[in-house]
Amino acid sequence: MIHVAINAQLVTFGQTYQNAGVSRFTYTLLEALDQLADDDLRYTAYVSSAEAAAAAASPLGHSKHILLEPARWPTDKPIKRIVWEQTRLPARLRESQADVFHAPVNVLPERLPCPSVVTIHDLAFVHYPEYFRPARRLYQRAFTERSAHAATQIVTDSESTREDVITAFGIAPERVRVIYPTISPDFQPIRVPATLAAFRARHGLPERYLLYLGTLEPRKNVIMLVEAYARLRAESEAAPPLILAGAKGWYYDALFERVRALDLERYVTFAGYVSREEQALWYAGAALFLYPSLYEGFGLPVAEALACGTPTITSDVSSLPEVAGPVALQVPPTDVVRLAHTMRLALADSGLRARTMVEGPSWTQQFSMERLARQYAQVYRVAAQSPR
Repeated sequence: MIHVAINAQLVTFGQTYQNAGVSRFTYTLLEALDQLADDDLRYTAYVSSAEAAAAAASPLGHSKHILLEPARWPTDKPIKRIVWEQTRLPARLRESQADVFHAPVNVLPERLPCPSVVTIHDLAFVHYPEYFRPARRLYQRAFTERSAHAATQIVTDSESTREDVITAFGIAPERVRVIYPTISPDFQPIRVPATLAAFRARHGLPERYLLYLGTLEPRKNVIMLVEAYARLRAESEAAPPLILAGAKGWYYDALFERVRALDLERYVTFAGYVSREEQALWYAGAALFLYPSLYEGFGLPVAEALACGTPTITSDVSSLPEVAGPVALQVPPTDVVRLAHTMRLALADSGLRARTMVEGPSWTQQFSMERLARQYAQVYRVAAQSPR
């Protein structure tokens, strides 16, 4: 049996704003591997000591296939986690006789005693370094590149990121493969009007609203979205209100200032963090989902919105065309006029929602948990057979 060790230090088991992005990816991967339950693979996931109690109480805490092992010293702060990963984790892998180690978030420890797999989600710190704080940018650049060269197998979330890794780091193409992330089964159309009506009433939402759901940070291009919305409102006072939902990232002050400068405070609502349990309702209740990001390694919210049958407008750059496929409308992320025009046309298209309710779920079936688990399991088998 192949013993696969997975670094799950960034997984948050509670329902907080931290349970998103790479945390959600890693948790969903563990969940998918547990459901697949291949007889030739067993797993140890190293979780944060701060999350030990929540991890034990989670469904994965009762898994027969995945052992959740807390780190043996505090790893709740980034610097402590990095030190643990680079100094203590290799020794623990040796003690546990791991056959393969998987780093699901960009960075491998040094001096590993076994073959390794690294998942590189995106190279935003290469393409948009100005949107990262200096320490994080330097850490990501140096450690991700070193990890790419050291890994036995490299996985990326999209063909776009695969090409980025090959080009930016000089990696041989045959060493990098694509495995698309998954969307959970609960992202699906909600066909009972009373369910959506109750949701809107609970949050004081109107019958029609436009939605952005994601972290509020410069790379997501939310300021440009607000400017396009201002144009839309100038053309039609009947335009639905805009809901900007999601936790604050970094460098977000300019977004709030732009909403005030455009005198949109009556029409733009900052909803804050949206719980995981209600995300499908937020998508399904929206007249349009808007995600004009400048760069994404995958763009999970676009897939989730389409799976819910929500008409979606996104960017035509990086990985987003892969996720959007032929279903979502796509615009250049720097063209404010084009975005405003596309929003107006989408709102006026009476058949758009009916088409998306059919085509969106059909398109996003490819982002299934079973496919994710089977493809990663095969990567682990290949890595285990590689020379050490």
